[in-house]
Amino acid sequence: MQIGSRFTEYGLTGGFFWICQLILLLYSGRTQLLLSNLSTVQLQIPTEISQIGSTAITSLVGALAIITVFVAGLLLDLVAVYFRPMEMSFFGRHIIRNREWLARLVAAHKGYCESDYEAFEQRYGNSSLAKDMLAGFDIFFLWNRERRQRYVETLKRNSGWGLARPYERLWSFLASYVVVQSGSSQLSLMVDQYYLWRAGRAVSAALLIVFFEVQFLIVATEFFQSTTRAPEISIFVTTIFPLGISLLAMAITLGTYSRLCFTLFALVYVTQDKRN
Repeated sequence: MQIGSRFTEYGLTGGFFWICQLILLLYSGRTQLLLSNLSTVQLQIPTEISQIGSTAITSLVGALAIITVFVAGLLLDLVAVYFRPMEMSFFGRHIIRNREWLARLVAAHKGYCESDYEAFEQRYGNSSLAKDMLAGFDIFFLWNRERRQRYVETLKRNSGWGLARPYERLWSFLASYVVVQSGSSQLSLMVDQYYLWRAGRAVSAALLIVFFEVQFLIVATEFFQSTTRAPEISIFVTTIFPLGISLLAMAITLGTYSRLCFTLFALVYVTQDKRN
């Protein structure tokens, strides 16, 4: 693990998260209350060590602020596993798209990844994105047994049900194959896409956290206070805002992950062809 790159990534994503929190604080109208409370806080420091104490406290607060930013970035990276089901679905469709040549690679290393490849082949081999989108409308016809079964199968496929372990093993195998067999110049191309994907996924996680915070804030405000603007805010929060946040988070995550998958499979294909 490259410590410098990881700290830079956590610093950027953690900083973005706290910027979102500041915007949320301004939106909620609690900024003035926070500033007034901070102004009333007074530290009792002896006169003879006041200058030394204030310098030490300022340094401590600055260090804690930096640590808070990096910890937030680390937590966003951990929370971002929320997007794994969508990523597994994208990964499975890339496998089906490249199965003509990928099957030969898997056959040469069947002792490790053949069962994992067959799991994706069975799950996504006879499906397509258009079919899955049409099958989503079967939720309105659950009384029909055939459509209900088709909807359940589509739901399992899109959620990656039971594919977490094969996904991790197969992804690790393809990445390791590229690392071992390809040159450093090709590897740097995938590493750039990998870091971009991690950062984009963390940003999407921050957006979803802000979305849930705004939802809670509006619900709490409407529950404890009765204001004239409550219905208007409620309509905005339950329609335009959640739709925009969800689409933006999905676009960032799936867009960066799609670029990573295209780069990974292209490098695997080029490396295999070069060896042959």
